[in-house]
Amino acid sequence: MAKRRKKNQDINQDNVLSLRAAGGALQRTFDADVIQSFRYMSTELKLNRDLPRRVAVIAALRGEGVTHTAVALGLTLANDTGARVCVVEVNWWAPGLITLLDPRSLADSATKKRRKKNSDVAQSDPALPDHPGLAQVLAGEASLDDALIHTDMPNFDLLPAGTIPVARRPPLARSAVLREFLDQLSTRYDHLLLDVPAVRTTSDAIALASLSDACIVVSRQGATSTTSVQQALDDVKSLTMLGVVLNKVSIKTPRWILSLIPQE
Repeated sequence: MAKRRKKNQDINQDNVLSLRAAGGALQRTFDADVIQSFRYMSTELKLNRDLPRRVAVIAALRGEGVTHTAVALGLTLANDTGARVCVVEVNWWAPGLITLLDPRSLADSATKKRRKKNSDVAQSDPALPDHPGLAQVLAGEASLDDALIHTDMPNFDLLPAGTIPVARRPPLARSAVLREFLDQLSTRYDHLLLDVPAVRTTSDAIALASLSDACIVVSRQGATSTTSVQQALDDVKSLTMLGVVLNKVSIKTPRWILSLIPQE
């Protein structure tokens, strides 16, 4: 049994994927269980249908893990298929892409919870204090190449949201400028994963999700009600639904039983 457990541990270690960006200043390691879940999802989508070129990752409420899901799925796709993938953060209400990759974000989680939720301009992360984002590109204040965060994978990039005043967010979410920009970006990448704000938090989320060809809904186990998820699904019912990701699942199966289950 000890040998089998050691073998399973080795396999799990092999399935871990790490992401590094911005000269090593930003990094994130995704657990084997997370990567295996998205590997299964992407493989199933590839087998059953063509994975859409533009996918919105959405949730009913904040804190469901949309950014984590978008980056983990994008990393898995880029690593396994060789496709050119870019995660585009269009969430100016609660941007978290840079923070997700900052190792200090785990230690500072308590501090982040105390930040003002509806500030006029989103606060920048100390890891990249002056890094421009999508908002600055659309405003002509920065080039796309300056705003992109290139990772250690040549076919996987990240585009943070940047900062924009509250009053400018609704018109930008519905603008031809944003749509045309995404159309142009689609010529550069095989897949765009849009990190969209919570559907039940702002009506702009529906407009942003509609910029995609299909969507994935993220729901946190034990935290989001079925009613909230159903309302979110109803709000985007015009879009093709690829599936629902149940985040932070807690499995009660004893470890000794899990050690007996064959792994890939």
